[in-house]
Amino acid sequence: MDNFYDCLARHYDEMQSDMDVRVWADYYSSLIERHSDIRVRTITDLGCGTGSVDICLAKNGYKVTGIDSAEEMLIMAGNKKSAGKIIWSLQDITDFELPGKTDCFISVLDTMDHITDEKALAGIFSKVSSYLAEGGVFVFDVITRKHLAKTLADNVFYEDYEDFTLLWLNSYDSSTRTNTAELTLFERQEDGRFARYDGDLVERFYPVQFFIKAAGRAGLKHLGTYDELSYEAPDKDSERVFLVFGKPLEERR
Repeated sequence: MDNFYDCLARHYDEMQSDMDVRVWADYYSSLIERHSDIRVRTITDLGCGTGSVDICLAKNGYKVTGIDSAEEMLIMAGNKKSAGKIIWSLQDITDFELPGKTDCFISVLDTMDHITDEKALAGIFSKVSSYLAEGGVFVFDVITRKHLAKTLADNVFYEDYEDFTLLWLNSYDSSTRTNTAELTLFERQEDGRFARYDGDLVERFYPVQFFIKAAGRAGLKHLGTYDELSYEAPDKDSERVFLVFGKPLEERR
């Protein structure tokens, strides 16, 4: 029987339709080229979802591997045009295995913020460091405290589409810096009736310094912090920031 997350996967791309995945893929490519000390040929995406950004990156000439723990998301990804060029891997991003080194890791759309356990999140950096080629980079984006505490806060949102409706009730806890989104999806069935699916999504705000320290302990160097889809530094009004870490070449250590 389908669950909430299966339903979410079926409609995820439509819910993200205001996101220009080509712009995001090109921006990630630019940060990779700006900061890597090697020619990046292979990219591994942690938490790839339905793979839209990965497909664009593959069109940019990279050999891409997408990792996600949601099987339905990977099924949706694999059914897309040009998806056959990508390796899709059903794994937990906090405990993944690769057959060899990769030139670059990415994690898109605040995937890292959904890891609410600090030790598990810090462990990702150790995993990344063990598989990242020297001179390669790890690029990811995270949300800001403003985004959780003010933009989402305790607000209610809804999105109404032809075949489904999403209700989204947020609850922000300042003591833990976490937002719990209680989601309800109504999906139209073949007989015209609607099936209801309920689920929660939790995100936690982490200061940039947390990532810098966790990466440093794993042997990764902080190379840059940027405002959303920009080359400028973030400010108090930023909703999302992009972070870049690199694994130094042996001669630079």
